[in-house]
Amino acid sequence: MPPPAQAAQLRRARHRDDARRTILSATEALMAESGYAGFSMRALVERCGYSAPTIYHYFTDKPGLLEAVVEEKLEDLVKELEGLPAESDPVDQARTLSLVFARWGIRNPTHYHLINQPRDRDPSPGSAGQRAVDLLSKPLGNLLQSNQITESELEIISQSLWACLHGLISLPAVRPDKDWSPGLLEASVDALFRGWLDEFASRTRQGGSGHEGQ
Repeated sequence: MPPPAQAAQLRRARHRDDARRTILSATEALMAESGYAGFSMRALVERCGYSAPTIYHYFTDKPGLLEAVVEEKLEDLVKELEGLPAESDPVDQARTLSLVFARWGIRNPTHYHLINQPRDRDPSPGSAGQRAVDLLSKPLGNLLQSNQITESELEIISQSLWACLHGLISLPAVRPDKDWSPGLLEASVDALFRGWLDEFASRTRQGGSGHEGQ
């Protein structure tokens, strides 16, 4: 048996872990039921059984609590992205990663809404949020490094992809009354990448790797 002091320390650590898990699970359940707009600390106190000061002791404030919930859910996304087989074509890899991310967002509309809220700071290095960004950005970054696209084109492609995915993820959540086509996500992402592929192919035929003078 561990010494009394060590045993007490283990009990306190277990208690902290149990408390955090209970609070996070209750927060997750409340957001699933009522979304971000319907979430309140008062409802959380009633649901989890811990007082507001105790909750703030573990998570500092409401934004810190919601950040922890999103971070945990993003870990699931990162595992899914990391488990994908590597593809030799960066465009194919970008397409696959984009579809996985979009499906995650569609399955988790409240968490997706939270990750798109304005933040005072960028995701910390090593966080699930930053790792997800790095994984999603890598294929297009490879196109830049191999001189298949320029930096300005990378920015345009990234923003157009973001705008496309955001609409495909968000609209079904805000307009569930609409009869959305089952193949809309895949067809839209394919069309976007096909357009850029045509641009790459035409540039190759012209013998250049970037737009001169840009």
